[in-house]
Amino acid sequence: MPVLIDHLERRLGRMTNSWRGDSRPGLPTFNVGGFADGVIADTTSYATLGLSKLPLHHPSHDRHFFVELIAAAHDPAGAFRDSFLGALEFMWTRSLNSREVVLRGDVVSLPSEVMVASRFSFLYAALPVYYDDAFKSVVVESGDEVAVVWLVPITSSEAKFVAERGWKEFEQELVKIDPDLLDMSRQAIA
Repeated sequence: MPVLIDHLERRLGRMTNSWRGDSRPGLPTFNVGGFADGVIADTTSYATLGLSKLPLHHPSHDRHFFVELIAAAHDPAGAFRDSFLGALEFMWTRSLNSREVVLRGDVVSLPSEVMVASRFSFLYAALPVYYDDAFKSVVVESGDEVAVVWLVPITSSEAKFVAERGWKEFEQELVKIDPDLLDMSRQAIA
């Protein structure tokens, strides 16, 4: 079993589905795995598989990053599946086109056709703090260290909070209020 899949399955649960998009010459093909029965009960998770084959950069850093993106919700019936797949495909395409990575604290506006639930029109890039510390990265067969970036759906007011007060203050609010970020019916924190 590939190291990345094993790393994901140990936390997110067994990979039960996968989806593949159209290929583009010389670039990794969009591929997402769906996971269930992981360490967090009643949660369905999705993870990109293969984005880490492309080194990405960030405007605030002078090195390349290798990442895979995850998204998750309390959604055992799969009601948000298409929304999460659309959001991950949007992020994949965005990364391939710009060669830019999203890192902790970054906020990305989603087009209306791929919003995760009607209230969540942005994604916040976070460390996967609902899982053990070792989950945040893994060294794969190529020897590259791959970071796992958790894409948390957030509201426009939460995105505004991050823009005005910064991601560190936003995360302090998350710690203070302790919302369930896997609940797609949760109240906005800001």
